[in-house]
Amino acid sequence: MTAIGDPRVVEAMWRATDLTRAYLAQDRVQVAACLTGLDTDRLEHVLAWLLLDRDGLFDMLGEPSMAVGEIDTVAALAPPEIEFATTTALRRVAAKETGLLHAVKGLALPEQIHAVAICTVVMLLGALGRVTALEKLDAETVEFERMGHPRPYTIT
Repeated sequence: MTAIGDPRVVEAMWRATDLTRAYLAQDRVQVAACLTGLDTDRLEHVLAWLLLDRDGLFDMLGEPSMAVGEIDTVAALAPPEIEFATTTALRRVAAKETGLLHAVKGLALPEQIHAVAICTVVMLLGALGRVTALEKLDAETVEFERMGHPRPYTIT
């Protein structure tokens, strides 16, 4: 990934954060809208940002448990064509059969993105709870803007 000033990186950090927030807020419409119309390059940047963010959570939280019930609940917010693949992959991670990267390797790019976002949300819910996790994401978006990186698109 390139420097944070790169417009693709700025868009990726916003899309990743907005997708994670949509899952946390249980906003099915916004979950579906977050990746609409993105080409492969932009999707790859979103995935890279989500993976960096998830790695940062591991550094901050350690490895929180992945409750299967929580995975199913969060994944149910995914677009229908994505839900089964993400749930199946994340159940393998929860069972400690495999790591996240290996579990999502064979999935299509949008499925990989949703799986990582769902994994991140399950980690946040387990470690911080919904309210605190939403507050954390809201603080991150304020920081993005403070650093001179406003959201480059409109949320509908």
